[in-house]
Amino acid sequence: MSPGFLAEANPFITRLLQRFAEKKGLDIINVQVGQDVLEIARREKPIVIILDPELPGKMRGWDVVRQLRKDVETHAIPIITCSWMDESAVKELTGELNGNLLKPEIHYEDFVSALKRAGVSDVAESNPGERHSIEERFAHE
Repeated sequence: MSPGFLAEANPFITRLLQRFAEKKGLDIINVQVGQDVLEIARREKPIVIILDPELPGKMRGWDVVRQLRKDVETHAIPIITCSWMDESAVKELTGELNGNLLKPEIHYEDFVSALKRAGVSDVAESNPGERHSIEERFAHE
């Protein structure tokens, strides 16, 4: 599996995105506060970072994106945001992105499309026809 990075504070969305990522062949590292993202990204060198721009912590998610883009070790890592805001609003806070997943209706196809847009297409896919939204996924749990 290829290393991926998920920085999301909402546990339901984290679980959904982790399932999508694993299905796509990504070995996910989870982080829940902004200040941990930079250090782990430098150390682990993920092929993609999926990050909530509103991530809590001493360093908020939008600050993390700007710092990742300035850092010589992390500036080329594709970043996909996962937010309640549309992509143009997120870009106002973060600067340039490689994609955006819009909460709450996140489907597997959206996830795969965001990965492709970010240039992450060399990971294996196990079942492309399956479709889960947050509501569908957690309605039975």
